[in-house]
Amino acid sequence: MTWRVIETSEMDIFRNLAIEEALAKVNAESEEKECTLRFWQSNPAVVMGRFQCTHLELNIDYCRENGIPIARRFTGGGTVYHDKGNLNITLCMDQSRPYVSRTLTELYWNFFGAIANALRKIKVPAYYDSDRQCLRINGRKITGTAGWLKRGVSFIHGTLLIDSDLQLLNNCLHVPPNQKEYYRSQSRIRCKPSKRDVVTVITKEVGISPSLSEIKRAISEQLAKITEEKFEIGELTQEEIDVAEALYQTRYSQEEWNMGIPANSE
Repeated sequence: MTWRVIETSEMDIFRNLAIEEALAKVNAESEEKECTLRFWQSNPAVVMGRFQCTHLELNIDYCRENGIPIARRFTGGGTVYHDKGNLNITLCMDQSRPYVSRTLTELYWNFFGAIANALRKIKVPAYYDSDRQCLRINGRKITGTAGWLKRGVSFIHGTLLIDSDLQLLNNCLHVPPNQKEYYRSQSRIRCKPSKRDVVTVITKEVGISPSLSEIKRAISEQLAKITEEKFEIGELTQEEIDVAEALYQTRYSQEEWNMGIPANSE
């Protein structure tokens, strides 16, 4: 069996998130499922989990004044900051494979644990924190994780802070008091808060940071080792491209999806 490795050049956060959901959705509806590893990056943006409320997660005015998009993904989890110094890692997997768990706890442990092992092999002293389901260096967080399980598909993705702008990250995620309230809909007013943590970047924690290509190669090789399968460069299918475009048009380009609905709006 072979894994498909996709490296997309798209830098728009909304289109990238549409691709993420398209990968999961198309695979879930397919009889012939496959496993995919996707590496991607985006321009500066803030990305919330599906079940979060904007006013409790980020500085809305700061993001707007500085042209930083506010986006929402289709998976749960907490709010994260993206920029070109962050590598996003996506695994879309066929649950019929013997190494693919049907629980997020095991998936994170097995696959982000493997990514931690890959980083240590290139002299980045990362380790997996099973309590917070993330990677850390010297006690500080360098990843955020989220996942989706449905119709024979196990889908997980996460960030890897390599050289992100931590000041910009903190400015975006510092929540000021008395912000205008936003909810996912008039009936969905419950908010799932992020678990606040101290974050860092790889370049700050190690003397000489490995290159982006070295990090990708180390991750691919470690995943190939634990799955005992080949990893080969591939591309999105036309169906995935079409579904991603439809999701972008109907969901990810829409402020109501990303921001939510202002409280007390008609």
